[in-house]
Amino acid sequence: MNFDMDRSLGFVLNKTSLLSKAHFNQRIKPFDISPEQWSLLYRVVEKSGLTQKELSDSTYKDQANITRSIERLENKGFIIKIPCEADRRSVNLYPTQKGIELARTIVPISRAFNQHLTQGFTPEEAEMLLVLLKKIHKNLEQEEKV
Repeated sequence: MNFDMDRSLGFVLNKTSLLSKAHFNQRIKPFDISPEQWSLLYRVVEKSGLTQKELSDSTYKDQANITRSIERLENKGFIIKIPCEADRRSVNLYPTQKGIELARTIVPISRAFNQHLTQGFTPEEAEMLLVLLKKIHKNLEQEEKV
């Protein structure tokens, strides 16, 4: 068998993702929010009034799986749910002032963490990494459609 797991792109991406998430979690832990909750809160702050489906689509998270995170964010006072006027079965998500203030606090932490991740990279290398990762993502999305 001729295979080097340490050179497997999927293995390296997963290993890097897990470690990145753990390190970022430590940075935002004092704010009583997880990386998953942070991505949801940020999207709601960024685009107030999203439905759960829109939030799910924009964060690449399963709609059923984010229900609990949304409830936690609501219980912590970071977002509120308001019934959708067009479809009473749906709700629109809005940030509270507390949620907006938390986002303002965490954005610089997130920026600094991204800079840490690309420490030693030239700006062009950091940009190329994003371009290449997006290409991989696109390849995987196209595979799902087949």
